[in-house]
Amino acid sequence: MKKLYLAFAMIASVCSANAQTSYVGSKFTDNWSIGLQGGVYEPTMGQNIIKDMRPAINLEIQKQITPVFGVGVNYMVGINATNANSRSMTFANAYFPPKTAIDFSNLSFNGMVNLMNFFGGYKGQPRCFETVLRVGAGWGYVMGDRSQGVIGRNVETFTTGLDLNFNMGKAKAWQINLKPQITYYSWGKGFDVRQSHLQLLAGVTYKFKNSNGTHNFVINNKKYTQEDVDALNARINAYKSEQDALNRTVSQNNKTIADLKQELAAERSKEKTIINNTTNTTTTQLAPVVIFGQGKKVIDASQRPSVAMIATYMKNHPESKVRIQGYASPEGNAELNQKLSEARAQAVYDMLVKTYGISKDRLSCKGMGVTDELFDENDWNRVATFIETNPTSTTTTTTVTK
Repeated sequence: MKKLYLAFAMIASVCSANAQTSYVGSKFTDNWSIGLQGGVYEPTMGQNIIKDMRPAINLEIQKQITPVFGVGVNYMVGINATNANSRSMTFANAYFPPKTAIDFSNLSFNGMVNLMNFFGGYKGQPRCFETVLRVGAGWGYVMGDRSQGVIGRNVETFTTGLDLNFNMGKAKAWQINLKPQITYYSWGKGFDVRQSHLQLLAGVTYKFKNSNGTHNFVINNKKYTQEDVDALNARINAYKSEQDALNRTVSQNNKTIADLKQELAAERSKEKTIINNTTNTTTTQLAPVVIFGQGKKVIDASQRPSVAMIATYMKNHPESKVRIQGYASPEGNAELNQKLSEARAQAVYDMLVKTYGISKDRLSCKGMGVTDELFDENDWNRVATFIETNPTSTTTTTTVTK
């Protein structure tokens, strides 16, 4: 059992040593293989129940975790080649060989270390020839002749040996294997070379295709320098600064909206005089305004409540008509600012028509160009304002108290 612990400790050490290299296509579903071998096995010192050299067949399924470390499951069966009349006196009762085609089986769970990759490193593809150390533990079963009252025996097994692999073809998907190994049996008294057999198997292994498009590991050659890390950190910090600036803008816009709502409420609480039937058109400045970002002509979501207020007002006052006036702050080229002010007025006009269903003949829009007189802050002068143009009539005046 000490040998088994030592083997597992060595495997764990190898796995840790190779953990620093990254590979393309190393998912759980990658790097699986299946193998089939045939050969012979024979008692090491002639002390076993089964004394003759026997043919053997071995089926294995393996998973490579790294180019160095792998695990696998092996199932080996021995072909019954014993004279049915022979017997062994190994036990107190005579052992009568079974009359079945198989007289021995061993299911083994293995750890594997590719010695070539461990000492020489993995260069990106398998070598033409590789030596793999295999260590495993499992469960064996020796069959008996039940017609003679002899039942089979379960035994614990410990297997160690080498896999001599020849990788074939350009893709190296196929291997030719030669496997010299020794298997120990435990009959409840520990492992002893006098209770063991040697086996020599030969066969083939097929490695399934991986997600990287090959049948083997591919080294990830992307290397990150300190300059790459510094550049990435700089980009992250720049994004953080932009986010902080956006947060400040949103906070300022929210404050502006709150102030405008208070002004609107105050205006609504006042008496409003509506002059009807005059010979001149009376204009009234409506309280809501739509604030735009610098150089922007798209209405931000935070400004839509102002447009909604105008739409509600016009629906409640079907006789009202509104002129939308767009402005730009003094920064930049005057010609470009004139076009920007027109685009801002047009954007509000389009939203009132398309989103809120206000009739086009009740609206007009005009770009007023640059101004720095509407508000003390230049940021607030990037706006669209609303002017109500009342219908003309004679001399009737009406005072409405809200």
